Amino acid sequence: MPSTLTHILVIRFSSIGDIILVTPMLRALKTRFPDCVLHVAVRREFNELLRRNPYIDRLISVDTSTGNRSLRALNLELTSERYDAVFDLQNNFRSRILRNGLSRSIHVVDKRQWKRLLLVKLGVNRYPRYTPVPERYIETALRYEVKPDVEGPELHLDEDTRGKARLKLRAAGRKDGVRLVGIAPGAKHFTKRWPLPSFRRLTEKLLDLGYTVAVLGGTDEYETGEQLRILRPDRILNCAGKLTLLETAAAIEQCRTVFVNDSGLMHMATAVGTPVIALFGSTVREFGFFPYQSEAAVVEAAGLGCRPCTHIGRAACPKGHFACMRLITAEDVLQSWEMMQTSGVRKDAAPDLTSDDIGT
Repeated sequence: MPSTLTHILVIRFSSIGDIILVTPMLRALKTRFPDCVLHVAVRREFNELLRRNPYIDRLISVDTSTGNRSLRALNLELTSERYDAVFDLQNNFRSRILRNGLSRSIHVVDKRQWKRLLLVKLGVNRYPRYTPVPERYIETALRYEVKPDVEGPELHLDEDTRGKARLKLRAAGRKDGVRLVGIAPGAKHFTKRWPLPSFRRLTEKLLDLGYTVAVLGGTDEYETGEQLRILRPDRILNCAGKLTLLETAAAIEQCRTVFVNDSGLMHMATAVGTPVIALFGSTVREFGFFPYQSEAAVVEAAGLGCRPCTHIGRAACPKGHFACMRLITAEDVLQSWEMMQTSGVRKDAAPDLTSDDIGT
């Protein structure tokens, strides 16, 4: 196994948050091996997130719409690259097709599947300490003395993208000089979504405090944005579904704070340095997806014996009461925001990882 890496492939196909959480590893690899050639394979619909990343020498767009045929063709194409090491941070059937035979040194992320299963199914916690997902990714390269730094995820925005976001915010009704905050009510799974009435109550309180509110997200959140906009059409900007991924990041960058579910937009906010108030329901800290190395506060209903009921989210609450989200009030959220503003930046210190930490 080479002690110096000169040609590296990192694989992470999806999704928004997971790809953003790869960026600390890309930075760590280039810090450890500044002269290496670094390639990153990502699904085509998400490559916008990494297009301007200065550490990437080649961004490989993966088309999964044609099934596995394109993956096999891409694998054949990449065989000539002769990578010193391949880091598979997806570690599923499709990523195994792509990585097959590309290097003698292939390293895959440890997803802690048995620990997850024990915690979700039996309530047995076998996590000896909290290891954020970005550091789990970096674990795959510990043998090369690659270590995390104290910085968080990153997105690289150009002025053109920022300008387009400003224009779209203005088209949605933003006026000069307003104090802007964002809310992102969406998440892929129902049990990760704070209920609409709770977001409505929070929005009312933010309006009372004198803020203009931007509703952010994809097309699935547009109707939610319209329902919230009824409260004050002149001070609620429904931007859901109207911005590209990077334009959404640029809009978040212009917000004083973003109130968001456990979702890709939560990690997007940390990557552009905007303070985050994150709402966690069916998932918990042990799974590694709390806001990483950022000014953030997490609001959750503590002490519920049914949490976590899943590691990714569910289509419905298995108990029927959805207490993990219903018990969180707008007052709880605003109190956490006030405490965060008073106490300043909260960051989880990056530990000095060693090979002994792998698997914890």
